[in-house]
Amino acid sequence: MKIFLACAFLFLLQKNNANPNMRKNNTNNKKIHLKNIDNYNYMDKLSQYDEHIQQFIVNIGSFMYDKSKDFFEQELTEKNALEKWNLDYNLDKINNEKRRLEERVREKEKENYQLKENVFQMKEEEREKFENSISWYKQQLEENQKITFFKEKNYEQEISSRLSRETEQLNKRIQELTKKNKWYHDLYESNEKGTNYEEELYPKLLDYNDKFLNSIWQITHIGQVMGEKSDFHFKNKVNDQVILIDTKNNLPTNPIANTDNFVRDVKDKKTNAIGGIMLANGKICNKKQFEINMDNGKYLVFVSNFDRNNVPYVFSLLDEIIELSFLKQSRGDKDKLKELLIENYKREIQQLDGLEKNKKTILKNIDELIQDYQNFFKEDISMEIKKNEISNSSVRIREKTSKKIEDFDELEKDRKVVGQRSKYFLQYDENNEKKTQYFKNNYARGQKVKSLQKKTNNEENIIIIDDTA
Repeated sequence: MKIFLACAFLFLLQKNNANPNMRKNNTNNKKIHLKNIDNYNYMDKLSQYDEHIQQFIVNIGSFMYDKSKDFFEQELTEKNALEKWNLDYNLDKINNEKRRLEERVREKEKENYQLKENVFQMKEEEREKFENSISWYKQQLEENQKITFFKEKNYEQEISSRLSRETEQLNKRIQELTKKNKWYHDLYESNEKGTNYEEELYPKLLDYNDKFLNSIWQITHIGQVMGEKSDFHFKNKVNDQVILIDTKNNLPTNPIANTDNFVRDVKDKKTNAIGGIMLANGKICNKKQFEINMDNGKYLVFVSNFDRNNVPYVFSLLDEIIELSFLKQSRGDKDKLKELLIENYKREIQQLDGLEKNKKTILKNIDELIQDYQNFFKEDISMEIKKNEISNSSVRIREKTSKKIEDFDELEKDRKVVGQRSKYFLQYDENNEKKTQYFKNNYARGQKVKSLQKKTNNEENIIIIDDTA
């Protein structure tokens, strides 16, 4: 209220200076300097004016007070003040983020500049190196010319020496290539088509059986050892029933044409199998995507376009074959077979619908992330994810990489050899006996390492030499 009265008073003074009559009435008023506005007595000053002037000052102050009060109560509310504070806070946050991004850009520009400097320095070093080499070869040429002119015999000796050095280098290179060729020959000599597919699927089958089925199945990997026995033998530890699984790692453009060997293996009396499953990476000729046949009391299941990561589906097929075999032994209920096929179809359709729904949701989330990244950073998020690969592919001169080639003869020297040679091997000392053991896959090798470590913890004399990690 004091501030508004002061404003009204100043307004009155200006009006007084403009009106001669009013200045005349106030000639006796002393000029007051408002040094301390808090201690200033406005009422004393107001009493020095006429009543109509006092009323005018009061009206002006009251008007300004009411307007100011309305403004503060309606415009500067707590909500408006909070919104203004939030706006300022968000603006500061954006400015801070902008400064951070600008700092990153400056750092990247600095790194780019330093990279250019390094490349330029490397080019200069290479140029100096080539210039020195040219000078050296030129000097050598001049010396050789002099030698040729004056001493022909010495020149012939130089040629012979150079040929000897180059021959030695070539022989050394031949030995390295021979060793490398021997490595690949020893490693893949007995491998046939589909071996890698089996070795990739085998650990997944073992892990799922151990983790989720309490190892109810005894799984044997036959593979290339006995070609007439399919790839895998599954024996149920509860009822001793055997089911064979044959895998085909064929391309979608090259369907499996021959299924006779698979049918022969399942029907072989020596296998004592109740059925078999053929899993094909591509298609199987004359077969649907999923088909169940019966041949001489054996159930044959054919699955095309099988996903090797869908391991639970394999075990569900095993359970269905066992259930079908039980129905056949009891009453041969075809209606139950029909019901199983329908349920299997429904399950697959349900999984497909779920995948389609999840795909739509994921694609929508991906689009939103792409848009947000473009709005904030004006860049392609997919290129940012692959920036390391893009950077490597954009380098003019790439750093060469090398793979270690093991000498199997050296690995087996003075050691007992267990298993056939493969790229999965382990060296260890057990009970004062040095051994080199080969495995079909890394899973089997890992199991052996765990076994040896367990024996070591039990204070047995085991030393593991693991240099293949």
